[in-house]
Amino acid sequence: MRILALATALTVALLAGASVGVAADVGANDDSAKYQDDGGAAMYSEMAALGLKQSVIGVRFVPSDAMVVQDKALLDRAIAAAQGAGLRVVLAVYPYPPREIEAGMSSPTLFASYVGVLASIYPEVKHFVIGNEPNQPAFWRPQFDAAGQNASAPAFGPYLAAAYDTLKAVDPSITVIGIGLSPRGNDRPEAKNNISTSPVRFLRALGAWYRRSGRTRPLMDGFSFHPYPNEATDPLERGYAWPNAGFVNLDRMKQALWDAFHDTAQPTTVDGLKLHLDEVGWQVDTAGRTGYRGPENVPVTDEATQAAIYGRLIREAACDPDVSSLSFFGYRDDGLRTGFQAGLARADGTARASSAAVQAAIAAGCTGLERTWEPGLEVLGTKVAVGSQLAAVTTRLAAGEDARAKVCLRALDGSSSAKRCTSVTVPGLRSLNVALRPAVATRRVEVTVSFAAEANRKRRTVIVRQALLRR
Repeated sequence: MRILALATALTVALLAGASVGVAADVGANDDSAKYQDDGGAAMYSEMAALGLKQSVIGVRFVPSDAMVVQDKALLDRAIAAAQGAGLRVVLAVYPYPPREIEAGMSSPTLFASYVGVLASIYPEVKHFVIGNEPNQPAFWRPQFDAAGQNASAPAFGPYLAAAYDTLKAVDPSITVIGIGLSPRGNDRPEAKNNISTSPVRFLRALGAWYRRSGRTRPLMDGFSFHPYPNEATDPLERGYAWPNAGFVNLDRMKQALWDAFHDTAQPTTVDGLKLHLDEVGWQVDTAGRTGYRGPENVPVTDEATQAAIYGRLIREAACDPDVSSLSFFGYRDDGLRTGFQAGLARADGTARASSAAVQAAIAAGCTGLERTWEPGLEVLGTKVAVGSQLAAVTTRLAAGEDARAKVCLRALDGSSSAKRCTSVTVPGLRSLNVALRPAVATRRVEVTVSFAAEANRKRRTVIVRQALLRR
């Protein structure tokens, strides 16, 4: 009877379009294990008991100390302890500090050599993340050049390419994951602080560099993204406005990857590139808890809300076949409130409600419909409104992304087909007014607006409107 019941449940799930099992491996991104007396053995055992599958460990490449593997003795212990607990180890390697990058002390060749040494020292590690939020000034500078054009993506690209080639030379079975993008950026080179690049525009610039480079090999086997909420008080479904992106905006990132790399040697999610969401977390209130010090530095949520969000994150990620892994940033809090308090365990080691929620969600897997995606062929969010003023026509344009637009005005009265056209750039999420006068005297006019996405000129949308002129 039990076998029959299980078979019936499986059949019902398949008929309903539900996915069965966990599509994404769940883990934690936590460097604290390196500094624990046991090398993290106890913590890793806890993680494995909950059903977590991987541990992401950060490793910095310091250009001024290029010949030294940072914290090597501690790293030796942590890798052994994690693998001893049955966890897959992922090394997230990135150049740091950004002032040394900006000063020209680093280079793609030096960085790739360092990454190659790591792969040789730790042949048991088969997954490397290359880069950590290079769209943020805290990890990469400069973000823009003197002309206000993105500089971080074309500077980072050679680092990723060199690391990919070196790692594949050491062991072709190594999975190279780039880029560790932050979910947000202000795209404002003139900003007073946090001069940063949005993830969508970073990928556009990286794709442009890649195409110009003439490279015929991929840059990465997987794509790393950090879908943090904008605020810890945000619900999961809030996400971000374009060109930033959160977990619920993953389709936006898939589109950006496709726009950047389609028809090149670099795969996109359409042809096998997997997403690794290897940093995510909602910070929680620790007031009155032992083991914490200092004031909270950001708005925080409560533990019950965090638990509910974490459970949904896992279940929804499991329904997306493009998501390969999901790792929470911090398994156990470090106790300093100016840090990041989003772990499954509190600073004193006691379990949060999110711990049980994560365990249950891993066991449940995808309980809804499998998420599907295919590249869009049109420009996102196009809007056209036509108005007239005396003998001119004013057209208000808007798009949900950066676009080029050709606006043409044609007279409809009589047999004349004369028209006037002008081309403009439409910034994403901002409207633009275009005024045109018809080439001949007329009462009725037709306005044709042809949009082309800045990220991919082959994505086009054409909108036609008619209007009466006031005279």
